[in-house]
Amino acid sequence: MPEYLWIWRAWHRLATERQWVPVGVSMPFGGTIINARPCGIPWRAVVAWAEHNKLSRQEMALLDYCIVAMDAVYIAKAMQKIKEGMK
Repeated sequence: MPEYLWIWRAWHRLATERQWVPVGVSMPFGGTIINARPCGIPWRAVVAWAEHNKLSRQEMALLDYCIVAMDAVYIAKAMQKIKEGMK
């Protein structure tokens, strides 16, 4: 749906604001596996994007809702890959 392409662009552009936190397991005798887990895009980054692009309050609310939903899917898939890699 081309009318929502701006949301997809914002999510991709704001992905650079995403923090990554280390996750892992450590076993006796030095066996350690450490990966990075993505966090959600910070709200302040979404607000800054909305202000920069002169979005209305309704557009900002929609953007925030969509970014949270897209992040949830992205983080779930990233965690699934991490868990598969630790097997």
